[in-house]
Amino acid sequence: MGKQWEGMDLKGGGLQQTQIAYKAQARTHLGAYLRWLLFPLGLHRFYLREPRGGWAYLAATAIAAGVHALAGFSWLWLLPALGAVADLFWIPNRLVRVNKEIRMQTMLGSAERGAPRGFRGHQTEENTTDGQGPGQ
Repeated sequence: MGKQWEGMDLKGGGLQQTQIAYKAQARTHLGAYLRWLLFPLGLHRFYLREPRGGWAYLAATAIAAGVHALAGFSWLWLLPALGAVADLFWIPNRLVRVNKEIRMQTMLGSAERGAPRGFRGHQTEENTTDGQGPGQ
């Protein structure tokens, strides 16, 4: 466990503050699926940090609307709709990956690694019984 803690940057606020910062940025199933309901706009893709997919939905919707208006091909709306059905199964896995990325950015995000300035650790001369540090 020691190696995992070495890379954490708590920004001087402790683990609780870091967890609060993570929760403020984390994505939720409810948020993703509510945005999915407006699938022609691709909002769920933008929400889950997949901007290319969001722009693809917008482009497919614009093309389908244009072709429908000009040529009357209403079946073209099936393409974005089929993508939306596939996204019902894509969202849970993507949500896990995005939240993991957010967690890593929150916990390991700073360029400065290690303990906060002035941190001396738990084994100092002041808090040991014999006045000797560890290994002395």
